[in-house]
Amino acid sequence: MILKYLVLAGIIAAVWFGFKAISRRNKAKTAEDQRKRKESVEDMTACSVCGTFVTPEQGDCRKAGCPY
Repeated sequence: MILKYLVLAGIIAAVWFGFKAISRRNKAKTAEDQRKRKESVEDMTACSVCGTFVTPEQGDCRKAGCPY
């Protein structure tokens, strides 16, 4: 009889710790995804002639008559 309770307690503990491990992994993945997203953000400027967005490093939109 006591063996059944010990097995039940072991199963409950395994499920509990399994959910905690999955939760930690998901939090770490979410934090990493947010960090990557912040690194990939760049400021863009719109061309006053054609409206194409370009990065400051790119310099121009490569269209004739555009100031960028």
